[in-house]
Amino acid sequence: MSFLIINSKVLPGYIPPEKEELLSSWIFRLSQSHKIKPFSFTKFYFKETAFWNRDVDKFIYGTVIEQLTKITPLSKNDILNLHLISYKDIVFNTPLVASYTRGITNLGIYHRKRKNNGLLACPKCLRKKYYYKKSWRLLTSLICTECKCHLIDHCPNCKAPIIFQRLDIGDKSNHRNIPIYLCWLCNFDLRIEFEVVAENSLIYDYQKYINECITNGFCIHTQYSFLYIQVLLNILGKSKTNSSKWIRIRNAFISEFNLIDEEFFCKSLDTSIQFRRKIIPLIYFLLNDIPERFVPFCKKYSLRYSDFAKDNERLPFWFYKSFREYY
Repeated sequence: MSFLIINSKVLPGYIPPEKEELLSSWIFRLSQSHKIKPFSFTKFYFKETAFWNRDVDKFIYGTVIEQLTKITPLSKNDILNLHLISYKDIVFNTPLVASYTRGITNLGIYHRKRKNNGLLACPKCLRKKYYYKKSWRLLTSLICTECKCHLIDHCPNCKAPIIFQRLDIGDKSNHRNIPIYLCWLCNFDLRIEFEVVAENSLIYDYQKYINECITNGFCIHTQYSFLYIQVLLNILGKSKTNSSKWIRIRNAFISEFNLIDEEFFCKSLDTSIQFRRKIIPLIYFLLNDIPERFVPFCKKYSLRYSDFAKDNERLPFWFYKSFREYY
């Protein structure tokens, strides 16, 4: 039996969003609580036939938000807090666009499929409660500090991207209520396999630091968290290139840390979580002590400010100042 009531002030099967839940995850769980397929649910309540054909956590019509305020007890601000726009001026300070936003993973949407591994998950978190967190769409998220394990960005069994909204496709007449923690393609339980992270490891120190930076909105480097994240991701992007000219940053990381990875020689803006696990903690390590680590690193490999600011990117003053004061 399904519950479709158009004039109800509150959805008959209403469930509140969980802490830090992703908007799409909550809407998917709402459909399940009403025993309705997610595509039918959004079509009925939002009059949206192509709702799941876009990244709804980055772009959603105002009419959908307005409708959610009418059929749930949540305010507009409550709903926007589930949306990635809530990271504006914290993780990024540019418009939240569907194509590319610094700090937000790219899903690579093709109709209702996802070509990229843009949604992350913590296997152990999914054991506790069945929902997806907003922070699992951040490029800076590598591990779960609470569970002390690596995040995953694909099914360990079939390597497919995590696309929970495709769990109930197929039989149009029957709602199967498949658990959100299963792989949509092979039904593998995403909670089974996980890799433990040591609390005294560099990647754990990094994740704890960046989580506090995002929560507080500032860090020891700058009064605005997004200005630190901008530099962090700038260096990440410059560490991989297939250019024959702008290779000093890439070669510096390969030589200094004895790294081998084909992704170093890729031009694409998208990075795998495996590559980010290798590089981002090292960038954090260097930036954590600019006079004693980052500046000697730059001098050793003849890295100039222009190497980081190429493509006419204006980098924050706190980063530029390190070259003026110590270089």
